[in-house]
Amino acid sequence: MAELREFFIPNRISDLENASKTGELHYYVDMASEFDVPGRQQLDDLTRLFDSLCREKSPTALFSKRELFYPLYSYIKGLTNEGSDVQVTKAARHKICHEVGERMKKVLEVTLIFLKKKRDNVVPSNATLEICLRSTLKMYVFILCNILMSVAPPPEDDEGGFASIATPSQRRGTRRKRRLGDSEAGFGDDESGVDMDGRELALTSLIELCSPEIMALWPDNSLESGTLNLIMKMILRMITQKSNVQNDALSIVSALVLLLARTTLYMLANNQALNPFDVVAPLLELCLKSENAASFLSKFVADLEQEDTFGSLTEQIIRAFFENLVHAALYEAVSDGVAGKNVSLFLTEVSRRSVSITVKVASAILPCIQSENYDIRKAVITCLAEMILQRYTTSAITPEEGIKRNEYLNELLFRIMDVNAFVRNHTLRTWEKLAEAKAVPKRYHIALTEAVVGRLEDKNYLVRDSSMSVVSCILRKNWFGHVLNAALILSKLEEAKTEVLAKFTSGESEVKKHLSFLRKEFRPTNEVLDDSLEANTENEEELNEGDEAWEDSRTLTNEQMAALSKVLFYENALCFVELIKEALQHATTLLDSRTERDVFESIKLIVACSEYRLEDSTKAFRKVLVMVFEGEVKIQLAVRDAFAEVVFASFNRLPGSTATRATASAQRLISMLIDATEGEMSAVDRIFSLLKLNTAYTRFLSGPFMDAIWGVAEGSVTQEATMNDCRTAMRIYSLLSKYFWKDLQLRKESILEFLESATHKDNILLSYVFAALQCEALDPQFRPISSTENPKTHRVLKHLVTHLCRKTTAIASWMCLARASVNAIHHLCDVPVAIYNYVLEYFGSCMDTRSDCNTKTQLLFLVGQTAFKQLVAVESAERQQLKALEELTKTPNNNKNNVTDSMQKELGFGSYEFKRHTVHELAQRQRRAILSVGSIWHKFSKEVVSVCCQKRSVSASNCPLERVCAVMTLCQLMIVDEDFCREHLNIILTIPSDRREPWVVKTNIVIALGDLACVHPNLLAPYLSVPTTGLFKMLADDDERVRAVTIQVCSHLVLGEMLRVRDHLYAIVRLVADPNETISSNAVTFVQNLAMKEKEKIGNLIPPLVSQLSSLMPSDKFQLAVRTLLERVEGDKPTDSLVERLCQRFEAFSERSIKKRQLARNLAFCLSELNYTTDRSIKRIMSEACYQQYRHWLRDPEVLQLFKSIAIKAKKSGRVGAERRDKSAIEEWESRMVADLCTESSQEGTECLNDVDNEQ
Repeated sequence: MAELREFFIPNRISDLENASKTGELHYYVDMASEFDVPGRQQLDDLTRLFDSLCREKSPTALFSKRELFYPLYSYIKGLTNEGSDVQVTKAARHKICHEVGERMKKVLEVTLIFLKKKRDNVVPSNATLEICLRSTLKMYVFILCNILMSVAPPPEDDEGGFASIATPSQRRGTRRKRRLGDSEAGFGDDESGVDMDGRELALTSLIELCSPEIMALWPDNSLESGTLNLIMKMILRMITQKSNVQNDALSIVSALVLLLARTTLYMLANNQALNPFDVVAPLLELCLKSENAASFLSKFVADLEQEDTFGSLTEQIIRAFFENLVHAALYEAVSDGVAGKNVSLFLTEVSRRSVSITVKVASAILPCIQSENYDIRKAVITCLAEMILQRYTTSAITPEEGIKRNEYLNELLFRIMDVNAFVRNHTLRTWEKLAEAKAVPKRYHIALTEAVVGRLEDKNYLVRDSSMSVVSCILRKNWFGHVLNAALILSKLEEAKTEVLAKFTSGESEVKKHLSFLRKEFRPTNEVLDDSLEANTENEEELNEGDEAWEDSRTLTNEQMAALSKVLFYENALCFVELIKEALQHATTLLDSRTERDVFESIKLIVACSEYRLEDSTKAFRKVLVMVFEGEVKIQLAVRDAFAEVVFASFNRLPGSTATRATASAQRLISMLIDATEGEMSAVDRIFSLLKLNTAYTRFLSGPFMDAIWGVAEGSVTQEATMNDCRTAMRIYSLLSKYFWKDLQLRKESILEFLESATHKDNILLSYVFAALQCEALDPQFRPISSTENPKTHRVLKHLVTHLCRKTTAIASWMCLARASVNAIHHLCDVPVAIYNYVLEYFGSCMDTRSDCNTKTQLLFLVGQTAFKQLVAVESAERQQLKALEELTKTPNNNKNNVTDSMQKELGFGSYEFKRHTVHELAQRQRRAILSVGSIWHKFSKEVVSVCCQKRSVSASNCPLERVCAVMTLCQLMIVDEDFCREHLNIILTIPSDRREPWVVKTNIVIALGDLACVHPNLLAPYLSVPTTGLFKMLADDDERVRAVTIQVCSHLVLGEMLRVRDHLYAIVRLVADPNETISSNAVTFVQNLAMKEKEKIGNLIPPLVSQLSSLMPSDKFQLAVRTLLERVEGDKPTDSLVERLCQRFEAFSERSIKKRQLARNLAFCLSELNYTTDRSIKRIMSEACYQQYRHWLRDPEVLQLFKSIAIKAKKSGRVGAERRDKSAIEEWESRMVADLCTESSQEGTECLNDVDNEQ
């Protein structure tokens, strides 16, 4: 027994061979041997060794028989032979780990049986057996830990196993492992080379070793420090490898967590003097350096709390870890971004895994909110949110917990204003989560909304988008009802105030006192100050007043408290609505942002406001609808989704029948579009087409919805519908009929009955009915109305013709009806010209056409409309014939018996070109026939010209629309026929020159000139370039409506290269300074598009523009207009040429000439905006020829400052190397400017003194 030496784990593997280091009474290896087993023999050698070990009956044979342990020790020693030719192969490591793990589990089972019998006094105490069991277990620990801590040889050095007989696929896998590295070497493998099953088996055995039951085998019920240190080293080694802590290795992660928890606790239990800070120091170092380790340690800390065996030691380790972590976060992680991210990851994961730990160490974590690293601040914000959500959200919290919650909420509220945009964004997302979970107390409702709305002006788009998202969430989870109408809430507030005054007999002063006290419950409170010296007398007075009010409030009755609470509720609701309205204004502004996320979040916020019937939400939503014409497909789809959400989805979530929900959707859509413009209605038309293309949204446009729309239009759904409601509903139905013409066919009888009824005579409403009827032509099986039909008896034609031919005094509304009737005739009739002739002949047969100005106005309007539609019909027929001819030529000719005469082939009579030319000739004759002598339009064209030639005072005396219709018809007839246009072009060019002409006439002429420039470009080109007539004259018209239309037409013509305005470009650019915002915005857009289009020629346009605009525009508007053009000047030669031209524009110096001074300043500004990236441009501006041009203007301080900025820009733009700019030349040029300025200033002073002497 005296010779039995117990095995103790050494600090180093080689120390086991040195008795002086292990101790004379301890187990040591007395026969040192080097590892020299070749790789191909290692697996067989280990198989024989473990077979021998298995044949031993004693479970402690590894300890009792040295011949079994020494070979395994040589393998462990061989793990350190990194530079040796013979290394332990990967297969050998697998074998050792699996076999030792299994043997260790068997020894543990034997140990448990022995300890149980010993505890039950079944067997006596046996010290020798206990030493053998402890030594055997520690030997297995020694082998396993060293295997798992080792690094397997690379694939090319691994000669073990079956490398020589590997298949091609295995060799390819080996090459892949060598190329991708250890992390991709194989599924579950780590650097030790042991597979996942082997590591899991080893860790399970080590966990069982550290169990409290096995600890009874040791004298002090705890493992030795050497064993614990080795296990700790192994754990630290394993957790730094991704393969051990990634999501696919959950079993290994759990085992490592449990083993690390027990190891650290045993280390503290063994040594009471050991500081917990020393235990967690290596863990903290790993946490700061490795993301994988940080994620693992968060699980370790969360699971450590479950170890109840060690009592207070668990809390000591947790607190020590967090205190060290906080110190690192505040000091070490400031300059280390990786450490900051890892600390942030750790805190975030711990707060989500175990909020109880976060609550315990909250006082230690909270100082990290002051860290300079924004990732750490974000993590602390996450911790605070998790504590509020998981611990302080319940209604059963104590007052102390309520104070803690308010403290955390105050910190979160303050962090909305953090200096870092990412922290602000994260804080806003955190508040969104709290609002979604209804974890925001009522006293923070208004304060939170106010703070979030304030962030809508943030410069960072992420913060703005998060703010809008939070506002949308707050709105949907709001605390004040589903209808947030300010007028309604204000009326309710007045009623509540009247009611509360009736409850108190002492008067209004007492009510105000109680209200001022109760209002504090709706504001965030600052808790009691830690330093009593900071409290002043004012605070004490407020506290005393609060105590008095509290005592008074306790005497109030329930009715009085209810009345006061009602007043406070409506006050807060009104404040909340005002804040949401402010957010809505910001969202409406951000719809024009260039950032897509701004646009998307703005749309979502506007949709939320529309659902709660906020004021101005309908107007904002109509602005969203117009965005469907944006070029980005994502924005179009977002607008479509918003439309479906507001109109349909919000009602589909409510209970009720399908018809009820469809009626609600129809009334909602009608109420939104009742004041819509033409552009907004066109946007709805586009949205309907997008809904039709998506099967998920087609179900919204169902039969019940169409029935509801038609019911409102005809007045059968509700008797309270106004005429505007009916008009809007009928217009919506006409738009829907374009995509659902089958419903139109089924409802045709109802439509005709509606037309035949005598109760509806509204022209606008009837025009929409006719617009719906014309959609019947979209049916592929539609048969047009024959020309033989009698217009008086046909069920549809009789209504169209009747409303065209009836006399009326409401000319403006009848024009809309007539236009819709003509369009319906154009689409529904086989030969529409026959109906046109019938209608025009009817008006011509009226005897009072010349005496009745209204009838004459109707005739003039119809002449233009019908002539234009006839031209459209001719061109449509031509396109259809050409398309049919082209399709005919594409089909192969299978008829072998060609009947075409050979002579016709030679002459080309049967060719494709001949047929195409025939179609063109026929269409051209039909076009000329419209205004040919003898046609109905030629007959009335003379009357049109006669009215247009009359003076405005004569024509506008009785019927003001007569001249408007005549001018519009004249323009349409000029579009139809080129000869007619050439003959009467001077008339429409002369009319705008009269200032007395109404803006309607001028705008119609502007639009007509744009159309004529497209149809007859050669005819209009000489007239459009004259600045005294045509478009350029109307750019300077007094009426802003004329200028607005003219800038749009000019932009279209110039950018489409149909109008050359190089000499008159200033007339358009000057509108950047127009007082009307729409005109100014259109001018800016034109300049931007022109700069992109004329990029190569932009340098030739700028110098004359500067001279022309300097006296016409203020300085700020000039810079706005010209800066966009200057940004497009790129390249060495264009910049050099432009610098020379601009310098030549400087005029002679004059102190008294304001125009010259403004021109010099504008030229200097243009020079300062250029890019001086090459030596050529800077040498040009420093050249003597250019310097003499601007030298005298350096006396002006603004000009001098601009030239100094040019010098600074030139210095910063200098290059290095061979192209390095000589900065001394620039400095010399700069010094010369200052010297010349001083010289000229002294000369001026001398001249002034001489003048004074002469005067004396």
